[in-house]
Amino acid sequence: MVDSHTTSNYDFLFRRPSAVVLSGYEDAILSMGAAMIPTEFTAAAKRCLHFTLPSMSTGAALLLDTENNELAYFEENDKVKHLPKMGVVWDAVRQRMLEVRRSPVPDDDPIRTIMPNLVQNSGQVFVVAPVVDNQHQCKVLALLLAVCDEPTEGNYERLRLMERNTLVAAKRVLAHLNSEIEKKRIGNMLTVCGELIDLDIVSLSVKVLKHIMEVSNAKACTLFVYEDVTQELVAYTYNGVPLDKEIRKPVASCIYGECFTTGEIINVNNVPQDMRFNPRMDNIRDYEPTHLLCIPVKDRGTQGTQSVIGVLVVCDKKNDRPFTKHDEEGLLYSLYFCSSMLNNTLVYQRELALKKQNEVLLQVAKNLFTSLDNISSLLREIMNEARRLTNAERCSLFLLDNSTKNLVATVFNSDLLKEGALTIKVGQGIAGYVAQTGRTVNITDAQKHPQFFKEVDKSTGFFTKHILCFPIMDSNGAVVGVAQLCNKINGKFFTKYDEELANTFSVYCGISIYHSKLYNAVVASHSRSSLATELMLYHMKVQPEELEKITQSSLPPTTSFHPNFCKMTFCPKIQLKANDETVVAVMSMMNEMDLINKFQLHPDTLGRFVFMVKKGYRDPPYHNWMHAFAVAHFLYTLYCCSNRLPCLDDLEVLAVFVSCLCHDIDHRGTNNAFQVCSKSPLAALYTSEGSVMERHHLAQTLCILNSPGCNIFENFSDSDYKTIVGMIQNNILDTDIATHLKKLKFIKEMASCGYDRSNPEHHKLLCSLIMTSCDLTSSCKTWDCSRAISDLIYLEFFSQGDLEKALGITPIEMMDRDRANIPEQQLRFLDGIAGPVFQLLSQLIPEIAEAYHSLLENREHWAALKATGKRFSIDITTELSVRLPTHVE
Repeated sequence: MVDSHTTSNYDFLFRRPSAVVLSGYEDAILSMGAAMIPTEFTAAAKRCLHFTLPSMSTGAALLLDTENNELAYFEENDKVKHLPKMGVVWDAVRQRMLEVRRSPVPDDDPIRTIMPNLVQNSGQVFVVAPVVDNQHQCKVLALLLAVCDEPTEGNYERLRLMERNTLVAAKRVLAHLNSEIEKKRIGNMLTVCGELIDLDIVSLSVKVLKHIMEVSNAKACTLFVYEDVTQELVAYTYNGVPLDKEIRKPVASCIYGECFTTGEIINVNNVPQDMRFNPRMDNIRDYEPTHLLCIPVKDRGTQGTQSVIGVLVVCDKKNDRPFTKHDEEGLLYSLYFCSSMLNNTLVYQRELALKKQNEVLLQVAKNLFTSLDNISSLLREIMNEARRLTNAERCSLFLLDNSTKNLVATVFNSDLLKEGALTIKVGQGIAGYVAQTGRTVNITDAQKHPQFFKEVDKSTGFFTKHILCFPIMDSNGAVVGVAQLCNKINGKFFTKYDEELANTFSVYCGISIYHSKLYNAVVASHSRSSLATELMLYHMKVQPEELEKITQSSLPPTTSFHPNFCKMTFCPKIQLKANDETVVAVMSMMNEMDLINKFQLHPDTLGRFVFMVKKGYRDPPYHNWMHAFAVAHFLYTLYCCSNRLPCLDDLEVLAVFVSCLCHDIDHRGTNNAFQVCSKSPLAALYTSEGSVMERHHLAQTLCILNSPGCNIFENFSDSDYKTIVGMIQNNILDTDIATHLKKLKFIKEMASCGYDRSNPEHHKLLCSLIMTSCDLTSSCKTWDCSRAISDLIYLEFFSQGDLEKALGITPIEMMDRDRANIPEQQLRFLDGIAGPVFQLLSQLIPEIAEAYHSLLENREHWAALKATGKRFSIDITTELSVRLPTHVE
């Protein structure tokens, strides 16, 4: 008893044999649990088998090879032997059950490749114990093999215990292995990603394929990217080496296209027997694979969406084993990182191509718009650019004749044709169909197309293979022509890219053809306008005898024309009977104002200028040459009574006098509102700037100044010339009452504060006020003259009203002879417009008080007429004949 008790507490040297065995078994279990690599695991597991089955003569332990998803024996020299998927051992693995085989293992069983020393003596059994992970799809993680005597119940119980311990140890080793593999894979991918920053698709493909070959251990591989313009898969590299000529595979007729279209992996273990593989279409560089793995390359979208951008093709592993799920997962992992880089490069390449396309189209636009003056050169240039853009062999251009509904070939096979040399009915043939529908047609095989006319090929000897036919439209979307391109050079057919380019190009063509026609129309219109201007100037031409009559003798005094000529109340329009003397009278006024001598105005030039201005006026009832003369005359009287207008500079006085003469040149007897509502040519020219008629008067003034022998400012310096032309422009535009009303506030402020001769702005405002007062001078004449002039004014107003009625426009009250109350209209005008003008002018120039008093007297007369309650009619017996202007007719 003592010995027994003492023995149980002794150290290892005094333990019983059973205790020693138990201690060795526990030590082996601990060693297996501490294993971190497969070789340590298999060695420790084999030791555990010795303790579990003491009679074992031969044993082995296998562990799952996660890379190939197969059970394997890991030797100490890092050699790996995989368990063949056949034989007695594989049957037990497949059934996930412990098997004790009592019959001898056949000599040719595949297990002998792993256990070459397997000898099963008489009475021995062969134990196969799969270690199954019941929590993960009953996967076999390890396999225990032993040749031993018939196990006892104790052996079985210890074997079951060992299986549980082996499962834990196997999980630990596999987890450690997966961790190391993942760490290594992440490190490799980080390195690869750093190398994949490349904007060249060929260079990037080389880097990607080198990595793929290393990961997959493949014999051959390539990377296809999708080209949407041709609907083909294109490879630029093979086995990590750039190709001299890219490989192209149509998506619709190859196994790689199936992978691209479905977005699913295709793994073929026996290519020769797979019906999907067509050697004629699918072999790459004559390589005939046995195992094939196609993986779609997907771009990771910004919102979780994925689009296929290419296909990775891997052929045959170097160990000649089929591709496994593990291979698929490994390549998908690599593509997860590579696809973004690949997509970025493809996007960059597309942007680069788009930029190049835009540069080409800009150059095209430049080339086209430099040929607008010659329609034939433009059409030839259009076709040359179309051929160059699409790389076409031949081209033809048809313009649509809307009158006959025919397409007329202007350029055929790049040669200009005579007009009408070749015509096609709209709706006939390919070009006719495009003209009728307005749709682009891309034909890959012209000879088989039902609308292709083969007789043209027979007559020309040209063989048409491909046709790209597109419409040319104007800005309204109407077809104006059709362009037809034949035979793509160095290409199977015209691509979608060619279609897009052609459609964009057609916009430039339509714009250029439209502007060429418009340009020619403008040139023709300009020529007609020049001829009309030349004809007008011819009839306005001053005859030499007219000029000699006023320049050969000295200028008479102004009083020779009328004794009261220098008085403000003198009314030239009524009291000056000799209209022929007005030109001399103008020059006499300028002479007495010392303008001719002070500015060295040449008498011939001045006389010719005044004659041209007089001839530039039409003969409406009021706005005629005598009105212009009266306006200039009022400035002359203002100059005389105010002691030479000391408030203005001499250049300003000259500018105002010339402006008075020219301010209504070519007046048509209608106002600005009528020009706009009748959409006259003048309105088309000047509406956007405002003051339609005033701008026309200014344009006519400058036209006369620029006529030969009429530039009265020819002796001026450049600065003085620019200054006086600017003054004349402002003065004439200021005769628009609307412009005057805008400035009235500032004129009142100037009058209340006092005129400051050193203030340039005051000079402009005073010139504006003087121009307006001169234009309204009829209001301050004697009652008889003022009444007579008002008759002329309303006769002109009523004439415009009649024209507006003829156009279906209701005239305003003062323009309507049926509604106008003239006394009331005159009072409104005097109180709202003329009265304030002369009141302000009398404050600034007190010498014109006489004129202001005359205006007030006239107002009393109009008020008395209004008080009678009768409508005041025009007291003129001769009515003006009214004709519609040409543009209205």
